Amino acid sequence: MFMYKKKKRAIGVNDDIDILTQTILSEGITIKDGNIYGSCGITISGVFFGDVDIDGALILTESGNLKGRIKSDEAYIYGTVEGSLSTRGKSHIYAGGRVLGDIHSASLTVEEDADLKGQCNIGIMQDTKNILNLAGTVYQRERNPNQQERLGDDTAISTQQQRAF
Repeated sequence: MFMYKKKKRAIGVNDDIDILTQTILSEGITIKDGNIYGSCGITISGVFFGDVDIDGALILTESGNLKGRIKSDEAYIYGTVEGSLSTRGKSHIYAGGRVLGDIHSASLTVEEDADLKGQCNIGIMQDTKNILNLAGTVYQRERNPNQQERLGDDTAISTQQQRAF
């Protein structure tokens, strides 16, 4: 494995990904029954059996094959993933790339000649939805100040009465 520090490295045909620290699993290397956890990105060109949970970008090259769950900031798939893919940012499946599993991502790009077999959940993640729902509830209360709110002891008081406290 090699480490690169604060360097831009060309990934794939036309992508430049800013890599603060990048770990590489080289072509010809196979890891079975392993898990990767970390706070940096990783490029996999070999075969990896296990889960990946990183704070950074995952790059799976054309020769890369990953069988397991992926959780990362971003994912750039040129090779084959057999398992779920979950990213906090964007996921990109390039021509020739294959994902055989479910995807949960803030944004997804699938190029022509890429293969995707699974369910997709694209957009705002659940935690963000909960924050937006809470903000909507506060907004509704401000629009209707006489709205009744239930307290733990089954007592109903209005928003105006709450402001008196």
